[in-house]
Amino acid sequence: MNPKKQFRIGFVGLPTGKHLFSFEIGPEFFSGFEAVAFEEGKLLLDLEMEKGNNMLAFHFRFNGTVILECDRCLEGYRQDLEFEKRLLVKFGESYSEQTDEIVLIPSTESHVDVSQFVYEFIHLGLPLRHVHPDTEDNEPGCNPVVLKKLREHQAKGGSGNDDSTWDALKGIKFD
Repeated sequence: MNPKKQFRIGFVGLPTGKHLFSFEIGPEFFSGFEAVAFEEGKLLLDLEMEKGNNMLAFHFRFNGTVILECDRCLEGYRQDLEFEKRLLVKFGESYSEQTDEIVLIPSTESHVDVSQFVYEFIHLGLPLRHVHPDTEDNEPGCNPVVLKKLREHQAKGGSGNDDSTWDALKGIKFD
């Protein structure tokens, strides 16, 4: 079964007003995409669709966890996610994205596929910096062995600041 199929929402025949959908998003969903920015994840999506006469308004509410690779020690850690996104779907001649939050679909369509938006919204909901949260003692939650190696490397001048390659350019003056 196609894991994205459940995200094709039929709106023809539904009365105007609000309609609620719930989805569990896990490895099966992410297997339908080439690149995923995290090792694994399990999220719940509560999707509210408000059908109007000439548009659909979607309100996405995500809640769950993903396993990210720490930027500092390269080990996986659990990242909680909870965020909301909105999407407006209007009807027109052909498919086009007006803005990040407004999409046009042909007026002849009877379904709207939100799977790509779900995928993108999850990735946009990730923190920019992936680092283990600090412990209760305000110590870094990273692997202590890796942190020790990083400190040793910095102590030896491994920060890149002692590179004499650029010293010859320091004396150049521009008028």
